[in-house]
Amino acid sequence: MTEKKNNWTIMAVIAILVGLFIVFVAPGLFDTTMDQLILKQSKQATNLAAGPLSRMYIGSLYSGIEMLVGLALIAVSAALYAGKKWAWPITMFLLSIPAMVNGYVGLGWLENLKKFPPSYITFFLTFVAFLVVLFLKENDKKTKSAMFWVFTLLGMLGAQGFMLFPHAVRVILKDPAAALLDPAAAVLRRTGPLMFLVFIFAGLAILKLAQRKESGWYLALLTGMMMTIGAFPAHYIRPPSASLVPAGTLAPSIFTSTYWMAGAQGIILIILLLIPFFKENLFEKE
Repeated sequence: MTEKKNNWTIMAVIAILVGLFIVFVAPGLFDTTMDQLILKQSKQATNLAAGPLSRMYIGSLYSGIEMLVGLALIAVSAALYAGKKWAWPITMFLLSIPAMVNGYVGLGWLENLKKFPPSYITFFLTFVAFLVVLFLKENDKKTKSAMFWVFTLLGMLGAQGFMLFPHAVRVILKDPAAALLDPAAAVLRRTGPLMFLVFIFAGLAILKLAQRKESGWYLALLTGMMMTIGAFPAHYIRPPSASLVPAGTLAPSIFTSTYWMAGAQGIILIILLLIPFFKENLFEKE
């Protein structure tokens, strides 16, 4: 068996094992993480305010998507084993979704329960699988290097987009009048949708760049642009808060602001994409 065939076989095994984990194990980790936090925040479901409700609605919608991801990984594993080229980009795209979203799912545990979130097991497993599948694909070193840095940034932006979108939903639902009258809340009416689109476009960019398509470069560029134009206004219009660190540890600054740091990463992605090395190695010339 050739080295190339060995790589495809390993990727197929990874896809089916991760798929089985997502279908049969991850739902329990997900429900434990979501339910315990919601029950704590709502005083055992007696005070279901905007925060717990937005988490429950968004989490419930995503739980079906994650199950679909697991089933799709199982289905595509046969194509990986057969060495079908189309299967690799699909696998990269599928693995990127739980790796991005479970950051939001477990974040509340870190903030409120001060414990390791069960859903982070899914996050770490899919993230490691994503990197292994990335480097098992037979690409030259320059292509692998360009993909690693750009895919990592896209994943970071997608994860933050999925974290900040529910934040906007929660703030708006908590006080709809303020979302109309108070600029500090109203800014999230624009920022929230952009954060959701950042998540969507990050996944699509990974898919298209994995397919070596020039459209992936443009999707990645738009991802960085949306994060930049959405995050910085939210940082400067809303009251400063040290949202990246525990309360009382560091004074609020641009380096402790989730929105400012997310916007900065958007700029970094844009700069990387404009550097000739990345532009020449991320996609094939059409």
